[in-house]
Amino acid sequence: MSEICSGPDDPVIRILLMGRFGSGSSSSGNTILGEKKFKVKKHESDICEGKTQIGEKQVHVINSPDPQDPDLNKEQLEELKEELIKQCSAGLSAVLLTVPLEQPVKKEEEILEFIKGLFGPEVQKYIMILFTRGDELEDLDEPQTIEEYLQSKDHADLQMLVTECEGRFHCFNNKSKSESQIQELLKKIERMMMKNRGKFTLKQMKRRDSKRGSPVNFSGKSSAEDPDETDVISERKDQIRLVLLGKTGCGKSATGNAIIGRNVFKSSASSTSQTKQCHLETVVRMGKEISVIDTPGLYDTELSEDGIKTEIVKCVTFASPGPHVFIIIIRVGRFTEEEKNTVQHLKKVFGEQIIKYTMILFTYKDQLEKQNKTIEQYLEEGDPDLKKLVDSCGNRFFCLDNESASFPEIKDLLSKIERMVEENGGTHFTSDMFDETEKCIQKIMKQILDEKVKQHKQEHKRLPKTEWKKIYWQLVDQSRREAELSFSDRNVQLLGKTLTSTSEEGTSDTRDTEHKTTGRFMSVILAFRERMCVIQ
Repeated sequence: MSEICSGPDDPVIRILLMGRFGSGSSSSGNTILGEKKFKVKKHESDICEGKTQIGEKQVHVINSPDPQDPDLNKEQLEELKEELIKQCSAGLSAVLLTVPLEQPVKKEEEILEFIKGLFGPEVQKYIMILFTRGDELEDLDEPQTIEEYLQSKDHADLQMLVTECEGRFHCFNNKSKSESQIQELLKKIERMMMKNRGKFTLKQMKRRDSKRGSPVNFSGKSSAEDPDETDVISERKDQIRLVLLGKTGCGKSATGNAIIGRNVFKSSASSTSQTKQCHLETVVRMGKEISVIDTPGLYDTELSEDGIKTEIVKCVTFASPGPHVFIIIIRVGRFTEEEKNTVQHLKKVFGEQIIKYTMILFTYKDQLEKQNKTIEQYLEEGDPDLKKLVDSCGNRFFCLDNESASFPEIKDLLSKIERMVEENGGTHFTSDMFDETEKCIQKIMKQILDEKVKQHKQEHKRLPKTEWKKIYWQLVDQSRREAELSFSDRNVQLLGKTLTSTSEEGTSDTRDTEHKTTGRFMSVILAFRERMCVIQ
């Protein structure tokens, strides 16, 4: 996606500033420009640019909003990516990742991945860490240089970022009006450009793609043109499906937001449930497609019987062909009588095997930090029944401050989940209910996909192979979503009818009805519903 453009004598230095909100990117841009061009204490949603003349060089500064802002929705994020590509199309001398000193690393590692994912791996050679709040080095009991500060074992996270950028870093005191720190930064950028033989620029994507591979001709009758012609679209190996379970107010939705990295689930600290319906959100993070299913409160009595039936079907549908992990969420300091028997209830609903796919996640970690306690101390000194619950889940547990979870914390959580998946042979949880659900979804999906492919081939007679493969898998994803929605809506109605017929027509008629609709799934879902009454 990138190419290197030679030209060390280029009179223009173009810098892209990027960092999380509050990292000092706007202040650093203002320092370089010598004027207050960028707003400092305000969430910016637009890319801003400023120019200045420094010596013989014209310096352009592009200031990007935080690409990991949790309030950015998918559409806004895509717009930001497109605008960044456009603004940087003339080439970049450097990409500066702003990192504030005296603060723990939060999202910087993920922002680095965002930059490389957007511009391609070659941009790595142009990224430099710009530490901000350099004045804090002077305010230490024993003033230090930035080099001395980084050598401390307490700053291993900062050292990791510098290592990731091959030792390239600079430090700014944005309260100082000294021009020497700016001159030194520009010298470092110019040395980096000389080493890289010029600026970093983007290739013309359309021209590149048009030269790749021969076109696919859809005028013939051959079926071998499709990337996948099997009756079953196999699940992706890079997927992780998580089902969040727990009481109202335990922090399920906030945890879901932390895992997704966006504010997509309605969250509140109140005792009233914000989640009345199962809600599925998917994100690609750390090279994995992560699907999180947020559920209504496990003991929420506000749901009607029809509501319970609907959410059961939705949960099973969203998690099909089966979740990799059930995460039971418990709030620190609140362990209720209902929660003590959670695992037993789940085993009754899903079977004994569920225990191998279950993890406990404690929320409100800040409450422990106020008491200077670790989660291990909390478990040892606390309710014996809570320790027993954790032990019953193979001692798999995690603690999270879900309101301010950092990327490293989420990375650790997902690593624990991946280890559990490996221990389970790399497979997800399954049962008769999930097996039958997946078969039905696959059948509906295949019908929808065949129609979409047929229509697309009629509209586009010739396409490059790489472009068709990309389009095909987009059609697969669309067909999957539509099939799940169709399956869920259909079975909510059928489940209601079957339960009615059970009371009016007798068991034999009911079995006949089940056979005509979704077979084994219906009988299992009936048992599921009856058992859920115990939990409620």
